[in-house]
Amino acid sequence: MIGINGLGRIGRLLVQRLAVAAPARLGALNDPADLQTIVHLLRHDSIHGPCPIPVTGLVRNGRDWLRIADLELPLFHEPDPGNIPFEGCGATLVVEASGRFTKREMAARHLKGGVKHVIISAPSPDADITIIAPMNFDALDLQRHQIISNASCTAHATAPMLQVLEEGFGIESAGMSTVHVVTNDQRLADAPHKDLRRARHAFQSIIPTTSSAFGALHRAMPSLPPGFSGSALRVPTLSVNLVDITATLKCDVDAAAVDQVFLTAAAAPRWRGILGIAEQDCVSHDFIGRTESVVMDLQLTRVLGKRFVKICGWHDNETAYAERLMELVLRISQ
Repeated sequence: MIGINGLGRIGRLLVQRLAVAAPARLGALNDPADLQTIVHLLRHDSIHGPCPIPVTGLVRNGRDWLRIADLELPLFHEPDPGNIPFEGCGATLVVEASGRFTKREMAARHLKGGVKHVIISAPSPDADITIIAPMNFDALDLQRHQIISNASCTAHATAPMLQVLEEGFGIESAGMSTVHVVTNDQRLADAPHKDLRRARHAFQSIIPTTSSAFGALHRAMPSLPPGFSGSALRVPTLSVNLVDITATLKCDVDAAAVDQVFLTAAAAPRWRGILGIAEQDCVSHDFIGRTESVVMDLQLTRVLGKRFVKICGWHDNETAYAERLMELVLRISQ
């Protein structure tokens, strides 16, 4: 059984997916918000539209419950992971989706009773392992790895792009920038923030900032060039990011050769559902709802000289990440 702590953007999308794909495995939910608010936010989504399955709330014997389709789930409101009674609901796996408990010490507070594993739906500095499927899923050892990070949406988009380049031509050096949508970790009007750029009005500026993807990528893909890094540009849109990679390759190429390795990869079973190819002349809005980790825009491929290349890929930062998270949850819970 699966417990989920945190019903924010990703937590809600995960609940909806599991309620359809594997309802018998959902055990219990936890979020500090009140029942009425949670029901409302599950029913209505400003980006992805109304929930495709019915959601209602009820109170029974003084306890809140969520009814999702034909499934009834206990809903707790504990702020401390150590106090959530997931073990009483038969949970053996907890998804830590609150965004607050990304360090191992706090995520491990879920490990009590029958709970044996925790998946953090974010990068973690000290999780037992960071998984970016399909790059390193085979490295997961459930005997040794109890606290598992599912990295970030940007990491899941970037990793296939790098892997295909590496396998096709070899990478000598590389850098990445992501054109990233607004998130809740920004201010809608100028107000204090530890990142002074994120303290500024999110919908008035392009806001350069950091990305959490790089640490996760180096942990999941230790063969990356040591200096691989980059930055994020937060832009005033609500869904779909663009990853822009520049790399110096180990052999001579042209744009046609670069495009061909991605076309070949997209058709291969290994990358099915992970890497797609965009239609021509698309913009970010066209990729809302796409479940691939990255959709390559081959019209944007550039080669300068013989070995310096630029490639770009789109990804729905919520839908695709929730899909990878659900896949990881189901594989571990099996």
